[in-house]
Amino acid sequence: MNPSRPKTKQSPSTRIHSDGRVTDFGHSYIRWTLDTLIKPPKTVSRPLPMTLNRVRMPIEAIATLTDPVTGERVRYVLGAECRTEQVSVERDIWHEPNASMCMIAGEQHCLIEKHWACVNHEATLFPPKLGAQPERQIIDPREAFADYAVDVVSVRAVELNGTDAIMDALAGRGIVIGRTEYTVAGYAITLEYPIKTSNYSERERYYQVDTGPILFPGLAEIERRGTPLIMACRLAYVAHNSPQWAEFLVCVPTPVTDTLQVHHYSQSVRIETVRNRMFHVA
Repeated sequence: MNPSRPKTKQSPSTRIHSDGRVTDFGHSYIRWTLDTLIKPPKTVSRPLPMTLNRVRMPIEAIATLTDPVTGERVRYVLGAECRTEQVSVERDIWHEPNASMCMIAGEQHCLIEKHWACVNHEATLFPPKLGAQPERQIIDPREAFADYAVDVVSVRAVELNGTDAIMDALAGRGIVIGRTEYTVAGYAITLEYPIKTSNYSERERYYQVDTGPILFPGLAEIERRGTPLIMACRLAYVAHNSPQWAEFLVCVPTPVTDTLQVHHYSQSVRIETVRNRMFHVA
């Protein structure tokens, strides 16, 4: 309880989450290994100056999709953004032109997403016989990496029910985790993410989440059967101040002139029927 805030009764509005656990994003990572003595690289655009390189990328958010027909659940995790770089060199680390890079990781597919200064820029993979690397490169991690793991750690949490409980948690120093659940194209979607930025007022008694990046599975891509489901996942931010609805700001190709597009968070999508839940990790 923050001493600057009026006391609120927490006992009826907080409870241990039904399964008692949420994702511990501070200790969850995507890990993969490039070992050229075992497998030739398929995702690099420069010659490697080493034979072994291990990567640890923090997990930013999780999206779980449940198939309406089979009941099969597919989980994708979003890795933290970094910049394209040359590893283990003494100078000229940053690639030119440079791009942002993140990985969306699942069990059967990985999606390496790179954004250059403008849309539809492509790098050439190394060795060049592999061709161009698209902005969204789908790979089979078993073929591309010598080792690969999605290391998701869970932690006990308390579910926050009601505005007072949410404001008390936001006023403190603990971690707050959000979950947004909804249905699209028959798929049951669960998004999980750390709530990094939020607004609240004990005077007007409101709170508002504004956080990201998260994974947002798009309707059009889900309905496009035959395309790997991971392609439905787009980078987005989420905002909500109610348990019943959410608005997403999705990163999509965005025109800046008649001939030029950039990647920008510009597509606003509102879903009226969701279930927003918030959890406190002390």
